[in-house]
Amino acid sequence: MEYINKMPANDGPPIFGLHPNADLTFRLQESVAMINVLLDTMPKDSGGGGGMSREDTVKEKIEKELLPMLPVDFIWIDIQERLKNLRGPKGLGEAGRYDLIPLNIFLSQEI
Repeated sequence: MEYINKMPANDGPPIFGLHPNADLTFRLQESVAMINVLLDTMPKDSGGGGGMSREDTVKEKIEKELLPMLPVDFIWIDIQERLKNLRGPKGLGEAGRYDLIPLNIFLSQEI
């Protein structure tokens, strides 16, 4: 028990065959990611003005630029129903579960 208690809590990079700078790089990236999360979750100033949030700006951009580019007959519910009727190779996925058949997953992502 004494020997185990003397062991370090975290394994260093040399144990995995990495250069000691790998630990420095990892910790630096971890710190930057944590700071970015903190900045993203900070409350934004909300004045009485009519300014839009970042999410509203993105939604508006999608509505104005991307939605008009979709074909007129693009109805996602109909596409999901059609994908449910497609069958993959035998043994892959269940009937009616398009989300379990790899080719249907790929097709829905491409659509």
